[in-house]
Amino acid sequence: MRSKKTILMSSLAALALLLSACSVNIERNDDGSLQIDGVITAESLATEFERDPQNDSVEVSIDDGVMLVDIDGVDENGQFVANLRVELSVVDGELVVDITEAFYNGWTVPDEIRDEFNKEIAREIKKAVNQNKDATLLSLIADDGRIVTEFHVETKDSKKG
Repeated sequence: MRSKKTILMSSLAALALLLSACSVNIERNDDGSLQIDGVITAESLATEFERDPQNDSVEVSIDDGVMLVDIDGVDENGQFVANLRVELSVVDGELVVDITEAFYNGWTVPDEIRDEFNKEIAREIKKAVNQNKDATLLSLIADDGRIVTEFHVETKDSKKG
């Protein structure tokens, strides 16, 4: 369970980084700052999660601020099925990923382990945010099978203003 915890945690923490790999539209604002809009689909996320060699198949659905992830794979204990319910939101310009339910081979993952997952994800997101302090996540809409984000990025030009 410990290594699967690391894999699930890493996969979800990678969500923040995957959002930067989605299709993007970049526009320069009048003050020189940038507006970056991104879209990533549930299918694209599933494909990214399937890159983990332990994951044989991954299904992702996104609706009403919630992402459901179903993973079939093989780990050191043999075949496994993992199911996650993840709530996505923006708080103070940062992505918040909250695993509200998790199951591993039909067993409910205990709250304390889920809490540990969420804390680690928060640390990873914070680390990513600290790498570009000029970027602020303005909005995130997780609905209709996709995640749509809007970022504001300060530039040298906008900081002079």
